[in-house]
Amino acid sequence: MRLEGTSLKATAAQCEMSRTTVIAAVKAFEAGGWKAVDVDRGGRPVGSGRTLTAEQKREVQRLIRDRTPDQLKMVYALCTRQVVAELIRDRYGIELAVRTMGLYLGRWGFTPQKPMKKPTNSRRRR
Repeated sequence: MRLEGTSLKATAAQCEMSRTTVIAAVKAFEAGGWKAVDVDRGGRPVGSGRTLTAEQKREVQRLIRDRTPDQLKMVYALCTRQVVAELIRDRYGIELAVRTMGLYLGRWGFTPQKPMKKPTNSRRRR
């Protein structure tokens, strides 16, 4: 688009790229054609740098999906981020921060749930 005269702003918007990326791509193209333009996604590969292995991940997901904390010999009633982090620490010796545990749970599709409301004993005054 830039080679055909489209403005930098319009090219960036149309291609959903930053202006810097468009400039770099045009420079690379001019230097070596399409082979010189890097079209791969940048950054680390998806899944790299994770603390838990794929097998550990599957086992933890199965445990928290199929069992309650008391069935896992834990003193808690609800499965929270802290409880799952303690489960991982006890099973694998891996310390995870509560915030990191929240990222794992979100990535695995577990969402925070509101606790069920207990009926209150409300008496009407007469």
